Amino acid sequence: MEPLGPDDPGQIGPYRLVGRLGEGGMGQVFLGWSPGGRKVAVKVIRPEHAGDVEFRVRFGREVEAARRVGGFHTAQVVDADPQADPPWLVTAFVEGPSLLELVRGGGPLGVDAVRVLGAGLAEGLSAVHGCGLVHRDLKPGNVIMSADGPRIIDFGIARDAHASTLTAAGVVMGTFSFMSPEQVRAEVAGPGSDVFSLGCVLAYAATGRGPFDAGTIPAIVHRVLYEPPRLDGITGPLLPIIVGCLAKDIAQRPSIPNLLAQLGTAGIPAPGPTPAVASPPIPRRALLAGAAAVVGIAAVGTPAALLWPSLESKGASKRNEPSRLGNASARGTDPVVLRGPNRPETLVFSQDGKTIGASGTDGAIWLLEAATGRSISVAHVDVPKYVQPIEFSPDLKLLARGEEKVVRVFDAATGRAVDTLSGYTENVRAIAFSPDGKTLAVNAGGETIRVRDMTTRRETTLRSKVGPLDAAAFSPDGRLLAFGNNNNSELVRVDGGRSVAILKWSRAHSLAFSPDGKTLAIGGIDGDVGLCDVAEGRVTAKLGEEDMFSGPGMVYSLAFSPDGKTLVVAHAAPGSATVRVWDLAGRRIRTTLANAAAPVVFSPDGKLLAAAAYGVEGGVQLWKAP
Repeated sequence: MEPLGPDDPGQIGPYRLVGRLGEGGMGQVFLGWSPGGRKVAVKVIRPEHAGDVEFRVRFGREVEAARRVGGFHTAQVVDADPQADPPWLVTAFVEGPSLLELVRGGGPLGVDAVRVLGAGLAEGLSAVHGCGLVHRDLKPGNVIMSADGPRIIDFGIARDAHASTLTAAGVVMGTFSFMSPEQVRAEVAGPGSDVFSLGCVLAYAATGRGPFDAGTIPAIVHRVLYEPPRLDGITGPLLPIIVGCLAKDIAQRPSIPNLLAQLGTAGIPAPGPTPAVASPPIPRRALLAGAAAVVGIAAVGTPAALLWPSLESKGASKRNEPSRLGNASARGTDPVVLRGPNRPETLVFSQDGKTIGASGTDGAIWLLEAATGRSISVAHVDVPKYVQPIEFSPDLKLLARGEEKVVRVFDAATGRAVDTLSGYTENVRAIAFSPDGKTLAVNAGGETIRVRDMTTRRETTLRSKVGPLDAAAFSPDGRLLAFGNNNNSELVRVDGGRSVAILKWSRAHSLAFSPDGKTLAIGGIDGDVGLCDVAEGRVTAKLGEEDMFSGPGMVYSLAFSPDGKTLVVAHAAPGSATVRVWDLAGRRIRTTLANAAAPVVFSPDGKLLAAAAYGVEGGVQLWKAP
């Protein structure tokens, strides 16, 4: 617990506040005392959301849902006022860490503890479903491991069991790593959806990782929809129980009563009197009061259409020898496949064109010799559960990696951590190095962009009018920053932070400036690309007439050739990846590259194009520029 800040309220309703327990993107959590002297946890909505009518309706629904649910394994609502300014909710204070904190601090639980956890959560879900509700966001952070058993908390997105899924304009509510396939597809999510999430939670408790974990949301979604769960390390009677919960077909999953019977009679020895939370030991830092999670706000706002695949190899073929590069077709149809990370998230040529940097979510940082494909160095860094954007500095000396609420910067050659940017309240969504490598721009949700001088480590703050942001890019002269999200894109001056233009191009996921800085390409989730005249501040042309489901898929990466005449567009859709080479003068597709995927990048002289290898063995493809 932290002390109250100077701007924190001292009292909410009749409850005196004494400390801060945590915060999320939409609310703050405080420890308080009731008039009768009982500890309570108080969720207070941020002022910027209090005036949002739609948000107040959703918050009111959370209050009513939480009040309707009783039982031994849920949190008790004490009081609430959804109409107050700001709205607030009070629950009984529950001592203990969340399951997320418990496992992170002490490692996976033993078999007996997982059985007890599963039975307690199943009983809690039974209470939820008995009220005609579906929780829809069961995850380790929403399970408090109190001394008298697990408690399910946070009913922020619970709805009637027969209601349509909680969406707005194609938006899915929930946390992807623990969502059911039907939630990801924005379909009706009934009680069976909570059973799927329960299977994910039990797998996490038993192994320390989610069964569909991956480094990016697209990869997670692909695994949830199309791949079997990863349950390495789970054996014995627990395995078939968890496998049953994680069936893709909702009709094949067990019911809650059936699960309770299985967990009680699965041949697993019954636990003794020691509570599940007694093993393993919990470090002091993990003993954050569980009430912070009890009143946490559910994650929201990720588009339902994010159904593109991970870029893992789907097959194997003989890797080309580097010497074949000189014989590659002038049309770029005969690439050389080099070693590298299995699923590169970023590719960069050094400024002299002699070196290629490649890195992905596996923690490996590869530096490759462009002429021969020889590995110059391969550094390895730890792999956190959540890895978002990854970017090299232009000179390939540094690698910046967005993690859970921080950005860590590494020496690319050695893997040594050299800098950490912290203090974010949300996970990092977009990062970008300036062309000279002296500046790093970071967005971690919302509209705020922190711009860091990499030499002095001083920071300035810019504010976007279109946030929260999903993409960022510097202009070639470093004077402008382009931002994009699901609604619009924006150009902002780095010096002074003045907004230059709002670009009416929705569903942007990737951005790239032309070498002369006159054009900004904006890649959309729908598969098309907008070409923006930077001086005029408006989109003047469009490439493609595709959509996410019938076309080549979302635009995942863009690359201009050094002469600005060619734009390479990398798409991804369920089970496929497509890289198209556009002739900008004729607005036509010149060629399509086989077995290539995002990211894509040209060498400085324009003679080579690097792309991720897709469907073949290896990590990086080198093409003679089309």
